[in-house]
Order: sequence, then C-alpha cells, then structure tokens
Amino acid sequence: MDTWTMHTDSTKRSCRLLKPIRDQQGRTRFEDTPEIVREVDNLERHMYLVRFDDGATTFVFPHEVEIVEAAPAF
Repeated sequence: MDTWTMHTDSTKRSCRLLKPIRDQQGRTRFEDTPEIVREVDNLERHMYLVRFDDGATTFVFPHEVEIVEAAPAF
C-alpha cells in the first residue's frame, strides 16, 4: 500500500537548518539554507525533501528546519 502523499507548490521556498543534518552521502550539514523541493506525508509523518547548493538531497522533518520566506524579485 502506497502511503506517500506529495504536496507541490510553484513558489520556491528555502529553509534554515536548526540542527546538524546528515545528507544521503553522509556529510553533516548545518550552515546551509537548502531549497525545499517537495513536501510529503508518509506513514503519518510530514517531511520535506530538500536540495543543497551542491545538488545533494535529503529528507528533513519540520522540527529540524525553519522555513525562510522568499525574498522579492526585482
């Protein structure tokens, strides 16, 4: 049974890490401000798929990040 629900949004959003996070390659991230690629609900857990500047991605939970409002484009 598929339990993934994806939330998509056309607005680009970023987040600030509130604690050290390990990406899929095993690197520890903390000072980064990754882009939120997708929001998902899986097994009653809400998560964000985030992408770092170097292209690495990982899932984070909402309590691990703070959403950063997008700066207005000029």
